[in-house]
Amino acid sequence: MRMLWLAAASVALLSNAAWAAGDTDAFRYLTKEEAFALVAKPDPTGKPVSNYLARHEDFSEAVIQRTRSGDVEVHELFSDYMVMMEGTGTLTIGGTLKNRRAKPDGSKGEWLADSSSGGKVYDLKPGVMVTVPKGMPHWVQLPKGGSLKYIFFKRKG
Repeated sequence: MRMLWLAAASVALLSNAAWAAGDTDAFRYLTKEEAFALVAKPDPTGKPVSNYLARHEDFSEAVIQRTRSGDVEVHELFSDYMVMMEGTGTLTIGGTLKNRRAKPDGSKGEWLADSSSGGKVYDLKPGVMVTVPKGMPHWVQLPKGGSLKYIFFKRKG
């Protein structure tokens, strides 16, 4: 009986430690305005501003604001899912990459490129949903002076 009690106490303590460490997602309800307030201040260097609502080894969720075009990205291990909320831009899928290089932070299976040619271009505007399977080059581009806000999910596998 004592062993059973010790086992139950250990599970309870580990569960509390996992909760405190952020391993379990809490309920969250955000209006569009509340979500965008999380990324309201643009980065002075023009990098995308991200606020992760959930971040796990196999899954993440974020609110993102872009104020300039990004690099071409390729994720060998993760698929990307995006829901456009505000602004406009384009998404180029596939193509031949120019100056492909490993991501500077050393993330396994993460690649960047300066540009791509020959890919298919899609319009990004509010209400558009995009799925980018792992291994597929993709490039978000914005018009001069434009911005784009979207909800982003990343899933391993």
